[in-house]
Amino acid sequence: MKIPKRLWGSGSYTAGAVAYYAQITALAQRVDGCRAAVATLAGYLGNSKRTAERYLAELATPGPDGVPELTTVRRTGSDGDGETAVRRTRGLTRGEHFAYVPVLALKSLRHPLFVLYCALTYATATQTPVTAAELGALLSANERSARRMTDELEGLGWITVHRRAGEHGRHTYEVHDHPVQLVTEEPARPDTDGGSGAGGDGGSLAIKEDAELTDERSTQERGAFRRRRDDRKWVAPPVDTVSNNAQVPASLRGPVRPAERPAYAGPELTLSPRVWAVLDPVADLLPGCTAFTVRRIAREIGRQIDSGIWPEDIRDQIARLRAWTPTEDIRDPGRWLLGAVLPVRSKCHRPDCHWGFLAYTGQPCKTCAEIDTAHPPHTEPTWHHCTECHKPSRDHLTAGLCATCRPTA
Repeated sequence: MKIPKRLWGSGSYTAGAVAYYAQITALAQRVDGCRAAVATLAGYLGNSKRTAERYLAELATPGPDGVPELTTVRRTGSDGDGETAVRRTRGLTRGEHFAYVPVLALKSLRHPLFVLYCALTYATATQTPVTAAELGALLSANERSARRMTDELEGLGWITVHRRAGEHGRHTYEVHDHPVQLVTEEPARPDTDGGSGAGGDGGSLAIKEDAELTDERSTQERGAFRRRRDDRKWVAPPVDTVSNNAQVPASLRGPVRPAERPAYAGPELTLSPRVWAVLDPVADLLPGCTAFTVRRIAREIGRQIDSGIWPEDIRDQIARLRAWTPTEDIRDPGRWLLGAVLPVRSKCHRPDCHWGFLAYTGQPCKTCAEIDTAHPPHTEPTWHHCTECHKPSRDHLTAGLCATCRPTA
């Protein structure tokens, strides 16, 4: 059967979904299509019904190209009873790459090994050299896991690995349509050398308490186990850890945070001549700014010059605001330059208007004045105070008294 490369080679589908696609493709070769129930498909591939439903839902979801890989058609018999749904897989398009694999491989291999078998079959048919790292990326695993799975596939007899037989010392793979040898030996038992022991009956490791391992004198008849520490004879002597750092090699020690912040070792601050010419009116304020702030000021000036504003206009604006602002009011020169001087703000949006004043003469902008006349700024409401209780009120007070203090007839 043909398994498209878009399933096992794109990383968009899990190994289980690829296996169910292959199983349904094999059964769909019948005239009436694949009419096996979900439980039957799960039994063929050795999964539970819930797992099979999850893989089928993954295939029925639209793929990366917007087309699902599996379509399901529900049918009802002539007697009105529901029948098993008919499932069909999405076919191959013209010129699409695929791997031609036997059904026996699907039945015999677990899902990740089946995906690996499809990749090696395609690589062998197209004479494409592959590495363990590439196979690991295909299987969403590391290189070591890919080598282990390749050895497992070779041990089952589905492939033959010719080590270092290809170009640049790569392995070459020979794929078989059926296992070349029968697996007759018993599967390896779990490694329990580092544990308590191997249980042959599949149950608990021990069914009786070992008297030699039980301290009957310190074990209570009922209740929890408790060790008494009144005598404190079991306490170990203190351990000297002062010389630990001296015994550990320097290459194995972790990074140590320095006691103080290291001095700046980068390039010195340099500004272009066009920026220095603009900042000449505030040259006495620059020593009070950090190097980072001066760089930000220089970038803002360069951005305005590149956007079409003349350097002379920026310099005149800085000189005018410097003359208007007393030196004692400039507490943070960098913040003053970046927040109040350099930003171009005007109500009329004219390039020669800055904060309502013309850039060349410093006279008030008539356009901004007309805007203020047409839309006067919001003023605070007038408050009226009671002459007795002095309580404020927005409404006009009769005889200067509020409703509380006003005498009633």
